[in-house]
Amino acid sequence: MPELPEVEVAARNLRRWGEGRRVRAAGCSEPRILDAVVHVGDKVRTEPVDPAALGALVGTRLGGVERLGKNLLLAFKRGRKPAVGVWSHLGMTGKWLRRAPADPPPRFSRVRLDLEGGVTLHYVDMRLFGFFRLVPDAGFAALPALAALPPDPLAGGIDTARLTARFARIGKPVKVALLDQTLVPGVGNIQDSEALWRAAIDPRRRASSLTPAEVRRLARAVIASFRHTLRAFAADGADGGGADIEYVEEPGTRNPFRVYDRAGIRCPRCHVGTITRIVQAARSTYFCPRCQK
Repeated sequence: MPELPEVEVAARNLRRWGEGRRVRAAGCSEPRILDAVVHVGDKVRTEPVDPAALGALVGTRLGGVERLGKNLLLAFKRGRKPAVGVWSHLGMTGKWLRRAPADPPPRFSRVRLDLEGGVTLHYVDMRLFGFFRLVPDAGFAALPALAALPPDPLAGGIDTARLTARFARIGKPVKVALLDQTLVPGVGNIQDSEALWRAAIDPRRRASSLTPAEVRRLARAVIASFRHTLRAFAADGADGGGADIEYVEEPGTRNPFRVYDRAGIRCPRCHVGTITRIVQAARSTYFCPRCQK
């Protein structure tokens, strides 16, 4: 499942591939992922739209690509003014790939953007849990779901005082609590297990039981896990290289993680405990019972 590092790679690649280029054609083969933001009075809602709505992108230039947690925010401009934005969420299996215009589309291509200069971008999504959302005038700041998120961890760090205060009111296990995007945007099930292992914190502990020192240690571990994953993608050529990004759940993909999906092996830190898998909130958690006490 794409988490902050996977979405960061998508953002970097989209800037490399498309920033400043004009959209020559746009199409959608799966209307279920396509919708648009609609303002009704002082409220905001989303509505399904016909694939023909992608015509609003034709003739615009990709002016910039931002990322907030797991959210990709693409601003398309006419001249100097924002014309339309795209809020792209990768869901569980989504990714952005580049191809030459004459190449056959990748399997599960859902949206195709043909750009000037012989670049074609495909939004690929096997399971259709992601979305491609049109935002009038690229007005991302007015969207409540995005405004509710704290600063991105890679850009602004993690406010440990705020996180400590939030944890103090949460009786859930810390592994489950940390999946809340309003705590640390971009953390998903994989990075959650990895960060708790790096911080030597038992994932079954109540979030409210963590001390301020432990929260600071966990915040450092989250950032360290993000950066470790990004280095792995760079080494594989997915970040700025010629390779398509591959997710750890895909068959044949190497596992760059320390504990995720490594049940039964010796702990790579203490070399005594055995990585154990448990289920929390219907998701797999991996940890070392010996050194995560």
